[in-house]
Amino acid sequence: MAGEEKKTEVVESSKAEKKGEKKKSAFSKIVKFLRDTKGEFKKIIWPTRKTVIRNTSVTIAMCAFVGIAVSLFDWGLSSLIRLFVR
Repeated sequence: MAGEEKKTEVVESSKAEKKGEKKKSAFSKIVKFLRDTKGEFKKIIWPTRKTVIRNTSVTIAMCAFVGIAVSLFDWGLSSLIRLFVR
């Protein structure tokens, strides 16, 4: 019985808290979101120009390497299949 009384008290107190709170307008929510976003952007450590250029170069080189490797593999398999089909 005591457990049921506690549950009832918790539910009633949470309802009372909700009644006391005012609902925030959509505009104030948007303003809060934008302020929080600005704060998060201040925490970002942006890479230097040198780092960006180096990482971009590595990415382009790896893309070219993988492209060439896939092309050679495709050419080899197609040549192999042509030998068996003829």
